[in-house]
Amino acid sequence: MSRLLVNNSWFGIWLIGFLWCSSVYGESAEAPMLFPVQADALTPSLSAGATVVGVAQPEPLFFTGKAKVVSRVNKLIIFMGDIISYEMEVEIPEGYSVAIPPPGAQLGEFLIRSYDFPKPVKKRGRTIFKFSFKLTAYTTGELEIPPVPIIIQKEGKPVRVLLTQKIRILIAELSNPEELEIKDVKAPVGIPFNYKRLVIFILAVLGTGAIALGSVIIWKKLKKPEIKIPEPLPPPEELAKKELAELESLGLLEKGEVEHYYTKLNQILRRYLGLKFQIYALEFTTSEIMLSLKDKWLEHLVYQLIEGFLKECDLVKFARFIPEPKAQKEIKEKAKSIIEKTSAQEKPREEKVVAGVQ
Repeated sequence: MSRLLVNNSWFGIWLIGFLWCSSVYGESAEAPMLFPVQADALTPSLSAGATVVGVAQPEPLFFTGKAKVVSRVNKLIIFMGDIISYEMEVEIPEGYSVAIPPPGAQLGEFLIRSYDFPKPVKKRGRTIFKFSFKLTAYTTGELEIPPVPIIIQKEGKPVRVLLTQKIRILIAELSNPEELEIKDVKAPVGIPFNYKRLVIFILAVLGTGAIALGSVIIWKKLKKPEIKIPEPLPPPEELAKKELAELESLGLLEKGEVEHYYTKLNQILRRYLGLKFQIYALEFTTSEIMLSLKDKWLEHLVYQLIEGFLKECDLVKFARFIPEPKAQKEIKEKAKSIIEKTSAQEKPREEKVVAGVQ
């Protein structure tokens, strides 16, 4: 009788624990930590140079649908310097949009090599957004990809903030990460004792290797080395103008692919600035580019023109901002003006002043 009471009590405790875990973790994929957010709480300070992602409203907006956030990587164990793919997928009802803070040069302790934000896909009344990053690291040990804030918007106004789960990646010191895996013990293998065949095989291998080595040596002596003179790289101005002409021939604005057009135009100008002023413009953020250009003897008006161009491209790419048709046509002319004004500008000569001589 006492044993039956004990078994029943343990069964009751197990049943209560199971129901509690189901209520807490059963909807974890549907983001149970969501909360309403006012737009002004997500608006960065303009003095800090951040991109504005929301406008203050007299009353907060609320998100009544279900959201799903999934973050994944293709490898959990890598060797130092290897590239891993990190992907975030957000599924929300139609009528809402998603934005993330502009990525910089790093994501936590990982360096961002490249990133891609494909167009959202609509499926059964819901919209799926994807954000893909190529990451690498040059330190060993266990590193962490931190949570990334996902901003859900309604008509350009933030209504929810979700956080992705952090992911730990092991940077292995071994040359082969597979050596860290625990494998099953293999079955014993019999050792052959036929030494005659082994000797014949070794002699055949050595003979074949000697013939192959001799053939390679003779072939190298008889072959005349070909000297190839690499073609000189065109000036940054010519390269940028050629890429602008190729972009115009694609007709992206006529097809309605505004975001794709702005992204390619931004890459063309960043590549030009990097080659012209010897900076990492393709990997830098807008703030880092403007900081690097401060000592490049640019005129103030040209400096402001570059800053305005880069910020407008960031709004289209990261805040899903769609400029007016007139502004879409003028953005290319701004890029041409920047190239013309910076290509003709030279570094001013420093004048030496000798005491007593004017």
